[in-house]
Amino acid sequence: MIRRNRSILIAVVLLAVFLFSGPIQAAEKTNYSLDLFREVFQYALDKYVHELDEKTLEEMAIRGLIQQLDPYSQYFDGDDYEDFQVEMDGRFGGVGLRIEKIGDYITVVAPLSGTPGEKAGILAGDRIIKVNDTDVIGMDLQKAVSIIRGEPGTSVKLTILREGAAEPLIFNVVRSIIEIQVVESEMLEGQIGYIKLTNFTSSSTMLYTRALNGLRSDGARGIILDVRNNPGGYLGAALSVASPFIKEGGNLVHIQSRADGDNTYYSTSKALGIPLVVLVNKGSASGSEIVAGAIQDHGAGTLVGTTTFGKATVQHMHELPNGGAVKITTSQYLTPNRRQINGVGIEPDVVVEDPEEQLKTAIEILKKKIGLGAKNNTNGITFKIGEKGMWVDGRFVPLNEAPYLNRDGVTMIPLRVIAEQLDFKVNYDSKKQKITLNKGDSQLIMWVGKKEALMNGQAKSLQSVPVVKNGTSLVPLRLVAEFFGAQVEWNDGQIILK
Repeated sequence: MIRRNRSILIAVVLLAVFLFSGPIQAAEKTNYSLDLFREVFQYALDKYVHELDEKTLEEMAIRGLIQQLDPYSQYFDGDDYEDFQVEMDGRFGGVGLRIEKIGDYITVVAPLSGTPGEKAGILAGDRIIKVNDTDVIGMDLQKAVSIIRGEPGTSVKLTILREGAAEPLIFNVVRSIIEIQVVESEMLEGQIGYIKLTNFTSSSTMLYTRALNGLRSDGARGIILDVRNNPGGYLGAALSVASPFIKEGGNLVHIQSRADGDNTYYSTSKALGIPLVVLVNKGSASGSEIVAGAIQDHGAGTLVGTTTFGKATVQHMHELPNGGAVKITTSQYLTPNRRQINGVGIEPDVVVEDPEEQLKTAIEILKKKIGLGAKNNTNGITFKIGEKGMWVDGRFVPLNEAPYLNRDGVTMIPLRVIAEQLDFKVNYDSKKQKITLNKGDSQLIMWVGKKEALMNGQAKSLQSVPVVKNGTSLVPLRLVAEFFGAQVEWNDGQIILK
């Protein structure tokens, strides 16, 4: 959504990539003489071979001034700004490429996942030199955007320079409706949670938090965060992605600004303490590099992939009285250890060029981090306090509720799933609050809220009372292990029943 005030924050752009921060403070004004500019302006107006009107010449002057600042600052006239706002709605006819003007070249920052541009084989770093038969070298970014976009179903020819290619490459791409899915998540093998984040938008924080919490509730033992081809977006959204993996109070990023001074942003949440791998590539820019830099500097996870884009500047959008706007670079950011990113990028901990191998490598790294290989070779039942999963003779079994230590320090375990793995039958009488385990002639009876039990007719005392949580009976480990005839071993925080 756009807020129509003079200084505004703009949501993530699909074709023009930049990172946002708070409102610009007006700099102290100094009186400069504009006599030279007025003289040149009037001379061009009077003498140029083709007739010019003052409005056109004024816009040309503004555009030229802004373009000379850096690759990311830009002037929008009224029509350009309207097109820009259409892009921000996140649904339009196009090919699904995020582009920036770098030097004289319209450069692909990242192709959007599943879009015609990606399917055609266009890559981050490709430089577009022609759109159909129009030369776009040196062209204004928004003008290039407008001719790449078009009606869904129509075709556009893109001529591209690619590093390592002897000749320009030509791609005929059929435009389609571009709708961006900000967050995708799924559970991979070995209870490894996977989250793909394609933008840092106003909605991404909520969607990401929901995905992360959902995976953890489903028993995720490690997380893969995929920010490949993610060009950035809201600063706050990027910080909210990194924060759960950084200790509370840990610094996330340093923002340096001439107008506003320097600011450091800190993690405001407790670290989850869950193993993490972050996937990055050349299309990971801006906000993605904030996340990657924070994770790497704090040692909170492992970065896998290729060196990131290297775009570490912050832009503001300022609306103008003529219906247009200017986008100006106002600050730059550094990693928590004050490493420079702009023009450099972040090198991953593990370099993997092949995109398919990147995910495979991430999975293998997480398996080692959470000890899946060791558990696969362990006989018996292995589980860990706080984790919704266990290993039974090397086979992973999810748990509805995680084992935990109660206030008395007693280990409470979810009964039914564990008992059923040992061929015991569990019955729960909700009226009498009675839990019964049976196997052959053996029987154990417990009652919710009571420290009393009957094991094969003999009275037994429990360390703590059984409870029912979300429909799952959780009971003290010691007596149940005795009834199972199992030995209990503790090994590096893991509990093994043999």
